[in-house]
Amino acid sequence: MCGRYTLTRQEAIVEELQATLGPNVLGSEWWKPRFNVAPTQPSPVVTLHDGVRTIEMMRWGLVPFWATKPGAARPPLMINARVESLHAKQWFREALDKRRCLVPADGFFEWKRDDPKHPMPIYLRPDSRKIIAFAGLWAKAKTADGNEQLSFTIITSAPNELVKPVHDRMPLVLDESAYAAWLDPTVTGEGARALLTIPPVGDWHGVPVSPHVNKATNDDPRCVEPLEVGAAKQLSLL
Repeated sequence: MCGRYTLTRQEAIVEELQATLGPNVLGSEWWKPRFNVAPTQPSPVVTLHDGVRTIEMMRWGLVPFWATKPGAARPPLMINARVESLHAKQWFREALDKRRCLVPADGFFEWKRDDPKHPMPIYLRPDSRKIIAFAGLWAKAKTADGNEQLSFTIITSAPNELVKPVHDRMPLVLDESAYAAWLDPTVTGEGARALLTIPPVGDWHGVPVSPHVNKATNDDPRCVEPLEVGAAKQLSLL
């Protein structure tokens, strides 16, 4: 799964993802560096509106339109969507056809569980520190007070060789060459699925970081501070 990620260079989204600011980011703190984005929190995503890549703030955790209707059962917190089963669930299948997005990030965390009582956070990121994009799906619903709620989920896949020793899932990082097709509404669901391949290791690496990141309310540079080499070796992480 993907339960935490970083986005510390928001201003680079405009240039590196060739996106413009949407109306719902005005007055928000979309520009604020994030060192520990967690589920249910708002975060910038990129959608396509009238052919223009647009930055919008959305809640992490997909809320289908029907989930906010009176009497509707409370849906599970859908922060991730497994690529292997997108076709099996109606709300994911519909979003794959009509509501795809890029989820900007510059790294993500997974927890190595050699010691189940003390899982160790590993921070994974590209050496280039460029903005990457997870494959995402989004939804629009009405809240009880009639306001619009935008939300998203991150698609996950089997891990590549870098992530495999740490976790059995990883967020699906799209290749830059797939951005346009992923956002293109004329691409069919099956055509979109064909873009969802396990990302190569490339220039990525992972380092053990401070347990400070374990607490979702901690959102500061300490979350990505590498452990000292001695401490990491004691934990068999290097």
